[in-house]
Amino acid sequence: MAMAIMNTLQCILFLMALIMTHQIPRATADADTPKVAMASSGAGSSFRLAAHHDHALSLSDDGFLHVQSQLDDLLPSEANVTTLRPRVASPLDMAFGVVVGLGSGKGRHDYNLKLDASGSLTWVQCKPCNPKQPQRGPLFDPKASSTFQQVAGTSQICHPPYPMEPAGQQCAFHLSGMGGMSVHGYVAMENLTMGPEAMKEFVFGCSHSTGHFNSHGTFAGVAAMGKMPTSLVMQVAARGQTRFSYCLFSGGASRHGFLRFGADVPSRSGLRTTKILPALDAHESQYYVSLVGISLDAKRLTGVRPEMFARQRGGEGGCVVDPGTPLTVLVREAYRVVEEAVWSDLRRNKAERVQREGYGLCVRKTAEIKRHLQSLSLHFAEETARLVVKPEQLFLAVESRLHGAALCLAMRPGERTVIGALQQVDTRFVYDLKDAKLSFASEPCSQDTAGVD
Repeated sequence: MAMAIMNTLQCILFLMALIMTHQIPRATADADTPKVAMASSGAGSSFRLAAHHDHALSLSDDGFLHVQSQLDDLLPSEANVTTLRPRVASPLDMAFGVVVGLGSGKGRHDYNLKLDASGSLTWVQCKPCNPKQPQRGPLFDPKASSTFQQVAGTSQICHPPYPMEPAGQQCAFHLSGMGGMSVHGYVAMENLTMGPEAMKEFVFGCSHSTGHFNSHGTFAGVAAMGKMPTSLVMQVAARGQTRFSYCLFSGGASRHGFLRFGADVPSRSGLRTTKILPALDAHESQYYVSLVGISLDAKRLTGVRPEMFARQRGGEGGCVVDPGTPLTVLVREAYRVVEEAVWSDLRRNKAERVQREGYGLCVRKTAEIKRHLQSLSLHFAEETARLVVKPEQLFLAVESRLHGAALCLAMRPGERTVIGALQQVDTRFVYDLKDAKLSFASEPCSQDTAGVD
């Protein structure tokens, strides 16, 4: 009983700190984006940022990512089966994860967690877990760590808008996602290691049932990067490190980058800045920005209008920045304009249009066509805020043993606009949670990497 009371008091003290820094939003339909009022402590910390690529994905000397087309190379009998069960996932299997230390004593291990820019709760697979998904390393064992603490069902965070609910004396969480993902377990607190430092009483989810989670055979769970107070970045911010940054690279598994916080965020010249928009409701955790237009090379596409990116309550419309989405998604009306403009330019340069499964626009890959590829720019509400997507991030090289190589537009149509991972490669992004700003600048991200131990 005494231990249970002590755990509850510790959780309440932690939550009071979050409330004092304005990080827990009001549970109303018009809740503002949580503001971080705590001044920076001057400290800095970094997580290892690891890139995971599908086995059919490689970076060539020409700077383009090369994807081996599997569906095009199927035998006729196999193609018939695939037609009955068509692939609906992104044609690019590209994911990034952070490596964190969790637990203490013999119960401490490093875990690779998949980035989720809209996630509200970091979670890992815990013993016992049924069903479970394959991961690198052992499942987290709560019984082996002396610092593990259950969060009580009476806790202030154990209710909406958080994905949690009381379950007897414990606090349960339930998450769902694409592909039928279904994760269930209990909320707990534990030591989280960031480099040489440990963050005590880190709130996370201990999954005891993990269904249809694409772990890539590596990821032990998810690192939540959203704006909810229980996410990884907001808990770090509550301790004074209110800025975080990453620079995605497309290299292989031999090197890793960094997710940097506070004083570890490097100073860069030439940063362009746009506002992170306030939340429209209490459940909103994504990083929305005000996209107003698109240019191909230096020519503004007049068919792309600001109202195409208007936000609505309930998560519809708008534009979010998400390194957890492999390819950029453009709202359908804007995508049609962009695809037509790109094809019109390629056609003038004698490109041959070809079909590749999973892509809207592909042309035969030739040295001549590669020289004529143009950059695309995303324009934000601030006049100087313009994100330039170079040809190497705008196109994928899709290889087929039967049909030859093609260059395919690395964007997809959808219900809302998402700036995905490939289009963020070789760009430094800096999130200022205190002032609700997102800054970015072109950078060779391979320079901010280190060799894998």
